[in-house]
Amino acid sequence: MFDIFKRKYSFISSSTLKVIAIVTMFIDHVAAGVLLYMIREGMYPFGMDREQIIVVYDWMRHIGRQSFPIFCFLLVEGLFHTKNLRKYVLNMAIFSIISELFFDILFKVRVDVANPNVIQLLQENWEKAGSNTNVFFTLLIGLLVIWMMKLIEDRFFDENEFSFLGFTVNNPLYMLLYYMPAAVGGMIAWKIGSDYTFWGVTLIAIFFIFRNQPLLASIFGYVFLSNMGGEAWALPAFILIYFYNGERGFIKGNYKYVVYAFYPLHLLLLFIVRLAVFGIAN
Repeated sequence: MFDIFKRKYSFISSSTLKVIAIVTMFIDHVAAGVLLYMIREGMYPFGMDREQIIVVYDWMRHIGRQSFPIFCFLLVEGLFHTKNLRKYVLNMAIFSIISELFFDILFKVRVDVANPNVIQLLQENWEKAGSNTNVFFTLLIGLLVIWMMKLIEDRFFDENEFSFLGFTVNNPLYMLLYYMPAAVGGMIAWKIGSDYTFWGVTLIAIFFIFRNQPLLASIFGYVFLSNMGGEAWALPAFILIYFYNGERGFIKGNYKYVVYAFYPLHLLLLFIVRLAVFGIAN
C-alpha cells in the first residue's frame, strides 16, 4: 500500500532536495553565526526587544534542522550513483579541510568575536575552536562507513528481492561484521568532535541499510535523530525524503561542485557580515 502511494506521489528530485538543504542550512547559520552573537552583545535588530529576537532565532534554528538529514540521505544516494567513488571520497576530504577554518571562526569563537585578524582570533579561542570539526568530516566518515558496509554486502550477503532488506545472510557473524564500520565510524566522529558526531554517522548508516524500504528509512531515521537535542524539528525533512523520486533533477555535471563550495563560502560570507554588523554598531 505504502509503495503504491510513494510511486504515485513521489515528486522530489535530488536537485530539489539539495536546494532545500542549502537554503535551510543558510537560514540556520545566519542565526547561529550572526544573530546569536548579536543577542549575546545586546544588539537587537529591526526594532525588536530581546524576547522577540530570541523567538526569531529559535525559529530560524528549527528551520535549519531540515538540512542535515537531507544531506545524509543524498550522501547515500551519491554512493550508488557516483561514477568514481574514490574521487567522491577525495572531494569530501578536500572540502572537509577547506571548510574547517571558516567553521571555526564563525561558530566556535567566544572572545573578541568581531576580530578580523583570523590567526589572532583562533589563538584567543583555540580551546573551543580546536575541540570540534565541521559537518563535512561527519559526512566523510559516514561515506567511508557505508562504502565498507557495501563491500561487506557484496562479499558476504546474497541478494534476495523477497527479503526485507533485499539480501539474506548465511552466517549471523556477518551481521556483526556488517555493523562494525558504523560503530567504529561513530566513535571516530565523537572523538574528533565532528558536527552531529555519532548521531550523524548512524543516521547515514540507517539510510543505507533501509534504502530499499524508504518509509522505514524515514521513520527509523527520524525516531533516532529526534533523540538528539532539538532535532525533533527535522520531521519535514524526513517527509520530503520519503517523497524522493529517484531522479537527479536540474543540478548535473560539474554544478555539483557549486554545492560543495557553497558550504565554506557561505561561512566566510557570514563571518564578513558579522564583522560588518559589529563594526557599524561600534
